[in-house]
Amino acid sequence: MKDNIRTILEELYESDPSLRDDEARLIPVLEKLMKGRETVNMDSRFKEELRQKLLERDQRKIYKRRFKPAVFALSGAAAALLAVFITLPFLINRYGGASEEAAEAVMPMVMSKSADMSLSETADEAPLFSMAMEGEAPPAPEPGRMARAGNFNTEEYSRIYENSFLSVMDNPLSTFSIDVDTASYANVRRFLNSGTLPPPDAVRIEELINYFPYHMSGPTDNHPFSIHTQVSRTPWNADSLLLKIGIQGKRISFDRLPPNNLVFLLDVSGSMNNPDKLPLLKNAMNMIVANMRPEDSIAIAVYAGAAGTVLPPTGGDRKEAILEALDNLEAGGSTAGAQGIRLAYSLAGKNFEKNGNNRIILATDGDFNVGPSSEGELVRMIEKERESGIYLTVLGFGSGNIKDSKMEMLADRGNGNYAYIDTLLEARKVLVEQMGGTFFTIAEDVKLQLEFNPVLVDSYRLIGYENRMLAREDFDDDRKDAGELGAGHSVTALYELMPASGAATGSDLKYQSSVPNSEAYAADELLTVKMRYKEPGEGESILLERPVENRVMDFNSTDDDFRFASAVAMWGLILRDSEYKGMSSYEKVLDIAGKSRGDDPEGYRNEFLRLVKLSREYGEW
Repeated sequence: MKDNIRTILEELYESDPSLRDDEARLIPVLEKLMKGRETVNMDSRFKEELRQKLLERDQRKIYKRRFKPAVFALSGAAAALLAVFITLPFLINRYGGASEEAAEAVMPMVMSKSADMSLSETADEAPLFSMAMEGEAPPAPEPGRMARAGNFNTEEYSRIYENSFLSVMDNPLSTFSIDVDTASYANVRRFLNSGTLPPPDAVRIEELINYFPYHMSGPTDNHPFSIHTQVSRTPWNADSLLLKIGIQGKRISFDRLPPNNLVFLLDVSGSMNNPDKLPLLKNAMNMIVANMRPEDSIAIAVYAGAAGTVLPPTGGDRKEAILEALDNLEAGGSTAGAQGIRLAYSLAGKNFEKNGNNRIILATDGDFNVGPSSEGELVRMIEKERESGIYLTVLGFGSGNIKDSKMEMLADRGNGNYAYIDTLLEARKVLVEQMGGTFFTIAEDVKLQLEFNPVLVDSYRLIGYENRMLAREDFDDDRKDAGELGAGHSVTALYELMPASGAATGSDLKYQSSVPNSEAYAADELLTVKMRYKEPGEGESILLERPVENRVMDFNSTDDDFRFASAVAMWGLILRDSEYKGMSSYEKVLDIAGKSRGDDPEGYRNEFLRLVKLSREYGEW
């Protein structure tokens, strides 16, 4: 075995001579990996497994070694440098490998974050910040195990029944609610980074697409958002067209947002006692606190065996008191989630800002027990509270306990959004970069209804949004709840269209018939997009209509956003092993996405390419 380990070490040193300095650390990890194996191939799978084991080992050492601030206090500069050197490998891994290009892309981000550290930060805090960037990496799958999530945990995902093609003559209207959640993408990334493909029902294609910022112009009229459409050929089906509908909310700088009345409702039950749960949660909340203004307020409530108030409403200028309350949190006990939600709504109500943003931020790993009351009673309470103007945002953390459908349902009923936080970088994206969209609603109950022209469109299929579908009559019913749009948020929806021959016939029914009218033949329009939304706090909706002309662009002439979104959708179809994936392939996804990265300052699209390559490797096992 020693000979095999030495051979592996020499191969590693050939690719990276600097690893010789870490030989003492590498040998015990390799011995563990080699146990029970006669031979090892230095393929990508083994290298990934080795990387994960090294990450686990480093993280355990960091978290066990908690320095005392009074003894090991660092200057702001030293803390910043420590954060840079510890964080950089994780950032480079996320942004595309240890290349000079990747380093140049991430260094400004690291230095920017490091510069924000206060002089009081210590050696105790800096490693915790850096290691929470990725959380404790779950182990790679054992040799021979399928690269598909198994039944070793209690995670739950609702079954997704994909939208099918519908005849325009029989179903001329397609109605759905917008969705700005992005949890599915981060969750899929977590599965892939831990060495396994996600279960199909964890893949919500609309959330994969909407994870990425798109370069759409904002509104130029009195409405809070703009509407953009484009049509081209479908890259995975030569017989169909692909319609992209983009909605861009107006962008509002954080300093112009109204006062925030925030209540952190934090799960501190025993199941949160993992590095990628409570420690990561606390660091994520610290990011919010760092950006609070004097006019903002934060309260902290927790729940475990019982619920309690850790911090009453406290002004955003008292950051030290808020951070101290967060730092003192420890995990332990069972989960009494319903009691915690009631307490959080009570705190938010007592400190209600009439013209401000009143929001509860529920952070949990999903092990959420409703207690003695029924789940239906809890949902009715959340629906009642949303009418008072208190919103509910849900943040998921960790692995093993995720109750995906329940957390998504709570956010939907609370007029909020649902995000999954797998790294501190993701926390920064959701809670800092997109703070306006996460916390400030500019349009409520946003619904779309598409009316297709049967002369030009034979059938259609909405890609994703399966749990956002509405009945046609719900569109005009202002009592029907739908999704909210935050400041700066964008929403993208893709439809696959089967063109008609141009001579539509009526439905063959005994008692009625449906025949296209003269306007269907006269108008050179594929469809009309109709939207309804409400101004925050208003009860009556506003109607918008936009026709989509019969103008099919060459695929290569479409903008980067169109092509990139189509590549993301194709990847989702592959991950779900969809019956509609057609000619989809990993190679086609990589080709289209690689050529349409465009301006990618945060590296999200570059990271997407890395995840596609990982999924391709796992799919070949």
